Amino acid sequence: MGKFSSFVKGLVIGGGIALLLSPKPGKDIRKDLADKADEALDKVMDYTDKAKETVIDTAKEAVDQAKEKAQETTDTVKQKFAAKVPESEERFDAEMEGEAPAPAADELDPIEEALKTL
Repeated sequence: MGKFSSFVKGLVIGGGIALLLSPKPGKDIRKDLADKADEALDKVMDYTDKAKETVIDTAKEAVDQAKEKAQETTDTVKQKFAAKVPESEERFDAEMEGEAPAPAADELDPIEEALKTL
């Protein structure tokens, strides 16, 4: 950072000396400085617009990737659920008819096990 700040200081000092020793009248120098400032402002605005576009594009890509991941997860959950539905329906039908034995203790989830001990 030291080299850059020295460079900027040199530019400022050199510009000041150039203005003092310039053969142009002050009015022309001020006009030239205003024109250069306008050009610099235009360049800064262009760079700002490009940076905004880049950020927006990056954000859109991230949102699209998140949507894809969410859709994949949803599809996976739907597939797993669809695979369990017939099994659950069979168990429900069997239990309603009184044919199915009670599930073994290792098949119960921890909440059901805790309720049985009460």
